[in-house]
Amino acid sequence: MIKICPTVLNVHKVFNSTLSYSGLIKRLKNEDSLKFYKQRGYNLVELMVTVTILAIIATIAAPAIVDQLASMEATRIKNQLESTLKISKAESLIRRQNLLVCLSGAGGRCNKNSDKNLLLFVDKNNNKVFDTSTDYLLSKQSLNPKYGTLHLRAGKRHYVKFYGDTGKPRGHFGHIKYCPSPTYNQAMYQISFNQNGNIKYKPNNTHPTGCP
Repeated sequence: MIKICPTVLNVHKVFNSTLSYSGLIKRLKNEDSLKFYKQRGYNLVELMVTVTILAIIATIAAPAIVDQLASMEATRIKNQLESTLKISKAESLIRRQNLLVCLSGAGGRCNKNSDKNLLLFVDKNNNKVFDTSTDYLLSKQSLNPKYGTLHLRAGKRHYVKFYGDTGKPRGHFGHIKYCPSPTYNQAMYQISFNQNGNIKYKPNNTHPTGCP
């Protein structure tokens, strides 16, 4: 009968235990990796669903957002027109100088159908045109409408003149009208001015602008 030394048996047990422990660790790592990849796959699907939902919401909300932007633009330009005309009336009387207000394009030339800038200046050479080398610029408002156009209506003139002796635009009554694109026509209006220098906001529903 062969007897096995207790020391050998103990080594064998330890060896088997080590193998079992290593196998267990390896198995657990494999399971964790599998869970990790499963989790990653779930997150990717979740991300795709979220992006799809956001795209649908954006598509639905886009018209309302553009409407809001158009309304904000109409309000901004209204405030710019009113404030510039009121300043023109006050400054002409304070300075005792004739002041001109006009719409201008990229080149700075006054044009009744331009809508890039709104100029207020002292026309020193009295040629009814803003000359950068001669005239004195008091105010330059950037308009640049994206959802509409602007038009000055003061007879055949391309400007409005406020006289320094009274601060009034005598003989220069008319209006500047804001004509939005047909999609946003609820923001249509005109800012009128009469010979007494009264400046008034007139929405299209009470005073038709005649915009196309």
